[in-house]
Amino acid sequence: MTTIITPDNDAVVSEIEIAAPPKRVFQALINREQAMQWGTNDAFEMTSWEMDVRPGGKWRFVSRERTGPGAGKGYEHHGEILEIDPPRVLSYSWFANWHENPSQQTIVRWELTPTKSGTRLKVVHSGLLPIPGACQGYSQGWPGLVQSLKDFVEK
Repeated sequence: MTTIITPDNDAVVSEIEIAAPPKRVFQALINREQAMQWGTNDAFEMTSWEMDVRPGGKWRFVSRERTGPGAGKGYEHHGEILEIDPPRVLSYSWFANWHENPSQQTIVRWELTPTKSGTRLKVVHSGLLPIPGACQGYSQGWPGLVQSLKDFVEK
């Protein structure tokens, strides 16, 4: 897996190879029961997940910190689907209640490319430049989430 911050400090890009076909990976991205599982890990628990899977459809998920000084703290993410082309692309606006300006829109784009061994998954979280510290924070967060998705889909 690789995760980089783009030179313009506007995006975090994570890429990983998953030993499963794109259709299987895509289902894990849009299916509530599956997302609730891979979205939960040692540090965070997914407590709510909703997605109206269509262009313009709204999505929302809430996670709760499990350990450390922030234990019990809730994080709400929400937005709307901008592009959906199963099983190749899922893109949505992303708003987060912990951003300094919660009305600042960023964009998350999942790209799935078939490979000989399964799927090359690339997730790009862009529009981060106006949010102080966002690239640094998301460059720490996305790798764990992408790894969790890989582990879930491959098991």
